[in-house]
Amino acid sequence: MAHEYRHLLVSLEPPVAVVELNRKRQLNSLSMALRDELEACLGTLESDDGIKAVVLTGGADCFSAGFDLKEVLETDFRAFGHRAVEFTEKTYFFKKPLVTAVGGVAYAGGFDLALSGDVIVAGETASLGRPEVRFGINPLMAKLWLRIGMARALQLSLSGEFLTPQQALVIGLVDRVVPSQGLLEAAKEEAWRFTANPLPALLAVKRAALAVPFVDARTAIQYEFGLTAEIIAEGTVKAALREYARGLGIIKE
Repeated sequence: MAHEYRHLLVSLEPPVAVVELNRKRQLNSLSMALRDELEACLGTLESDDGIKAVVLTGGADCFSAGFDLKEVLETDFRAFGHRAVEFTEKTYFFKKPLVTAVGGVAYAGGFDLALSGDVIVAGETASLGRPEVRFGINPLMAKLWLRIGMARALQLSLSGEFLTPQQALVIGLVDRVVPSQGLLEAAKEEAWRFTANPLPALLAVKRAALAVPFVDARTAIQYEFGLTAEIIAEGTVKAALREYARGLGIIKE
């Protein structure tokens, strides 16, 4: 990736890319400049056919403490809210598999950014929580309930409590807990597992995951078969199926 970022460290290890938040002195708080860079970076990675999966991290010591509070207090909230929605949509609807590697704190907006991961790997010293309710602000429910269910999401959002990585693992908020020094390698391992599969199938699975929970079963089935039809029409699937059948001994040609 030719572009250099001020607040991100980007490493391309095709077919995986690693993106690291780099405002360490500010606990990786999500300033407007960092958010703009991350949106641009993710957009570039989406269009790069050599990248199948992305790891997003803040490093072993801190994922993100949330939105930059100084900017929040100094910005007209209507303008801030509009850009915050755009940023959240870009991260949440990222088209390719995304693994978030959470070390240290992941609070408020940082917590929501971590939830953008299809797989969330946490370091053993991580701390996760959404304290917004303590300040009189409603935390976002849209991402959280899909991961842990509405009842647990409601309890966590109403209480503003913080979770250890072990507690987060028990309720399904994170998928793995690993020693902090091995956090990035564990996250990359998860990303590499995805890259064994063709990119069109990965993209279709992500699209289905975002649509299926919100429609009835019949509509979901029709939608997913529609995705399958799109992939087959592209033309490479039949050759892969034929090779798979040969491996099973189903066909001998």
